[in-house]
Amino acid sequence: MFTRAELEDAINELTDGRHTIQNCEKLAAIYTVLDHLYPAEDDFPRGYSGEAPRAETIPRYGDTEFLVAISGRDPRELWSLMDELMTTLAVINPRLYDGVMRKI
Repeated sequence: MFTRAELEDAINELTDGRHTIQNCEKLAAIYTVLDHLYPAEDDFPRGYSGEAPRAETIPRYGDTEFLVAISGRDPRELWSLMDELMTTLAVINPRLYDGVMRKI
């Protein structure tokens, strides 16, 4: 088993030397071993995910009353509110609801 220092030394040697295809292949292998033996402690989980990371708050997109009101809010709460609004709109004004859905 390699120590982290040994792997980092090998990387430094290859990056300081000639830039050839063979050195690139060696670097790729060393980086793979380094990532496998000593994974980085990232703020995000590695691997594939079916869900995109969620934004903490909504940024300010403009100066209208609506955009100012939603800036800094939790998107999950607002999507629930928008869903309720669209359900109400579908009952009260189906034509307007259909127009909005076509634009989406």
